[in-house]
Formats: sequence, C-alpha cells, structure tokens
Amino acid sequence: MRAEVELTPAPPILPAPGRTVPRRPLARPGGVDWFEASLLGIFALLSLWVMAVDLWQVVVHGRVWTGTDGIYIVDQMQYLAWIQSAAHHLLSSNLFVLRHTPSDYFMPAITISGGLTALGVAPWLSLLLWKPVAVLTTFLAIRAYAHRSLDGVWERRIALAFGLFFGSVTVIYGSLGTLGDLFPPFLSWGYTFGLMALAAMVFALLAYDRARSTGARRTAWAAALLGGLSSLLHPWQGEMLIIILVGSELAVWWSERRRPRLGLPLLALVGTALPLLYYLILAHTDLSWQLARVESKHSFSIFTILLAVLPLLAPALIAYRGRAASFLAVLTRVWPGAALAIYLVSASSVAATPLHAFEGITIPLAVLAIVGLRRLGFARLPARGAVAALAVVVFTVPGTIYQLRYAARTAAPNPGNPNFITRDEHHALHYLARDPVQGGVLTRFYLGAVVPAETGRRTFVGHCLWSEPGCAARAQLAQRVLDGAMPESTARTMVEQTGARFVLADCKTHSDLDRELAPLIESVRRFGCAAVYTLKPPSPPQGPLAESPRHAALRTSGRQRSRVQYG
Repeated sequence: MRAEVELTPAPPILPAPGRTVPRRPLARPGGVDWFEASLLGIFALLSLWVMAVDLWQVVVHGRVWTGTDGIYIVDQMQYLAWIQSAAHHLLSSNLFVLRHTPSDYFMPAITISGGLTALGVAPWLSLLLWKPVAVLTTFLAIRAYAHRSLDGVWERRIALAFGLFFGSVTVIYGSLGTLGDLFPPFLSWGYTFGLMALAAMVFALLAYDRARSTGARRTAWAAALLGGLSSLLHPWQGEMLIIILVGSELAVWWSERRRPRLGLPLLALVGTALPLLYYLILAHTDLSWQLARVESKHSFSIFTILLAVLPLLAPALIAYRGRAASFLAVLTRVWPGAALAIYLVSASSVAATPLHAFEGITIPLAVLAIVGLRRLGFARLPARGAVAALAVVVFTVPGTIYQLRYAARTAAPNPGNPNFITRDEHHALHYLARDPVQGGVLTRFYLGAVVPAETGRRTFVGHCLWSEPGCAARAQLAQRVLDGAMPESTARTMVEQTGARFVLADCKTHSDLDRELAPLIESVRRFGCAAVYTLKPPSPPQGPLAESPRHAALRTSGRQRSRVQYG
C-alpha cells in the first residue's frame, strides 16, 4: 500500500451523528495580538530573572560568576561539561570521573553549542544562546495549541496565560509552595532543552492532527521529525508523545470500530521512538549512563502534583463528559492520562525522575478546564469577564512571585554553591584550562563541579549523578585531603591512587599540601588563596582504588582520556 493512500484525509470523527464541526486553522505566529505579545514579553522577562540576580551580584558586589543560569547549578555544569566534550569530539562523554568514558552521547543542541565553543565561544554563552529559542518556541507552541483547540478570543488568551504561568499552592515535602516543573519560566532557568522538547512535542501533536485531517505528507513527516527532536532533547516528552498518539488512536478506533489507517501513526511513532531506542542502548552500553540512571531514581508524591493542578483539574474533568468534537480534542483528553502513565513508569525501577512527566501539563488542563466551564454555563454568568480575570490573577501572579523569590534565595551566593567562586579560584581554573600538561583534577566537590565546564578536564568528583560509583565517598575523600583531616602518608596514598595529575586547592583549603604531597609534587602555581599542584605522572592504581570488574580505579592520562575509576 502506498503512503499516499495511508495518509489520505480521515473522515470526520467522534462528533455526534449529524453534527458538523468546523476545523480551526493552525494558529499563525504572525497573528500575535497585543495581549499575547504582552504575555510573550512577560515570559521573556521572567526567563531572565536568575541571570539578572546573578549579574546583580557581579555588578554590585564584584563577584565572579561561572555563567550558570539556574538554581540547581550542578545540572547546568553538566550541560556545560557536555558542551566542552562535544567541542573536542563532536559527541559528548562524562567528564565527572577520571576514568575513560566513551564519547557516545549525541544531542543536537549540545553538538551545536560544542561547535560554537570549538570556534571560540565560551561554553556558558553557547548554552545561553538557546534561551531565546526555548522561550519563543514554547510561547508559539502553547499559543498555537490554544488557538487550534478553542474558538473565543478570551478563551484562547486565558488558556495561553494558564499554559505559561499557572501556579497553585501545594504541599511539597511538608511545606507550602508551587512546583517549578509545572511552571515554564522555571524551566527557562537553565533547563532550556526541556523547554524546547516541550515545544517540539506540542508542535508535533498539532502537525499530527493536521496531517490526519488533510493527508499532507509534508505535515506527516513534520510530525515524525518534531517527535524525534523532542525525544532527543528530553526523552520524557518523546515518551509522552508516543503514549498520547497511541492512546488517541485507540480511543478513536474504539469509538468508530473501523479499520484504522496506519501510515501516519507508524511514521510518527517510528520517528519519535528511534531516539528513545538510542537512549535505551546508551543506558545498557555506557557505564556512566547506567549508574546515572540508578542514582537519579527518587519518589515524588502524586498527591503534591494533583493538589498543585486541582484548580484546573476540577473543571477539566467536566470536559470528559460526552464525545470529543475533534481529534485534537481527543489528544487533549488523553494527555493528562499519558502524563500519569509516564509518572508511574518513572517512579518505578524501570525509569527515573517522575516529576518530569508533568512538564507542560497545564496546557491540556487549561484547555479542558475552559471547555468544562463552558459546559457548566459559565458564559451565562453575570460579570463573567471580571471573574475570569480574577481567576487568571489568582492562579498566576502569586505562584510567579513565589518562584521568583525562591529562585533569588537559591541563586544567591552560598557556601559550596558554584554559581559564584572567588577571583583566585577563577585564575586557577583559567591556568588549568591553558596548561598543556594533560590530566584530570582532584579538588573539593563544589569546585569539581566547575572544572569540566571551565577547563575541559576530567574531575575526580563534581556531580552525584555522574561521579559514580561512590560519589559521597569521593566527595568525602577530596574534602579530607584538602582539610588535612587524615595522616599525611594516607593522604598521599589516596591522592596517588586516584590517578589525578592536578590537585586544585580552593580558598577553603586548610592543610599544608606542600608538605602533605611533597613526594608527589612536580610543580606548584599559586593564585592568592588558591593553588594548582601539578603531580608527577601517576603510576598504575593500587590498593582500595584498584581496578576490578565492576569498579575501575581512577587514573587519567589526558584531558579527555583516562583509564580508571574509584570504587
């Protein structure tokens, strides 16, 4: 059977017999009105909040900023480390251990940023360049979804406002607050890849709906390619897209009981699933990815999530009554259930980080809530405009203010937070970046998080998803060496067995490393309160750090090359 036959327009589906449902044209970005432009401006300004907080510290207090744009700094350092690695090898490897790790990770945005870094652009800047892309595409995606799903001007505006800024109080680990993963401006603070993946998924759904109604091959391929891009950028969105499409097609088949057309679904599903297959292979063939997946497992209360979305969820449930008016309406109904399915899988032993499943959930819930309120006769209420405006203010402004305050507190200079370092530590890192001697670095945890991003070198410890196994033991070992909290002979033995070529003494170092490491030292460069100790080329690992089948000892022979791991 030819593709032209498989992708022919599907007949009208799901409305009650005899009812004609007009199809809404896909919203065009050029039609942004004053209200929508205002929301885009607010979204863009909010996306710059953490950067503004950091720059305030630089301008007013003269602090040295590491270029991060988020409140959970190690995640941004992870992206910067990947960019540094991609700048050398096209594909990325794990630089948060001193052992050899393969350059086998491909993500298009990281690869492009790596190319820019190879041309001389600072890694932090090549990462920040994705922020306007993420903000604009997310706005356009949510706007397009609202326009395609709803008829009224103000209905669309309200859905867009809630999709971008909805935030309701919930209970998070015993305290009141709002969930950042449900708030797109939060994702713009350092998680631009997740935000772009969400936008790609939404556009893929819209392209799929159009391809299903028109049979256009170009749109069908667009749905498949956008699905694949979403999977590559953030696998959770790719998984979500697959479940939404499969669930929606099954719902239509169950309603109509007619032979399904498989060309479009297979094309979209294969395009979306191929990157997920790549991630699956990566998790089974790369030790770093295996260990990171295990370490990222955690639980998160579904009660917290449901309470957070309850103001939208309650009226949204009413929209499930009766038959869906279009295939896009079916997609919208299936989306929340798909999010719950991804959450349950991620909370199990199969996957990890369950909260990611609900990123973007306010988009379908906002549409469904408006449909539900319409069915309840909200349009006939007096002063309905004032009530709607009040609801938008109540469920967007307080949550936004909470997130801004939380981000400002978290991004402020704190001990052990590597978004700011001392000027002397910065000079030491700059020296390591330019020193032609190859080798990895042993330093304190918080500065180890910065080493790959700033120097392109491997670090003994710095990120407890990637400095595995034994991240806590690594961090404790580095701290005890730099604090002088172990006998000198023991410290020398442990440092030698790590295989590090450099020891970076930060401004909190208390021990006399000149004496402690004297037999190992080749040279010393001092930068005020910081210092870089170049050690003699390491010998093969020994003792408790020796290589074994499951836990290789740590030993590095180059900036991008090494042989061992701490166990």
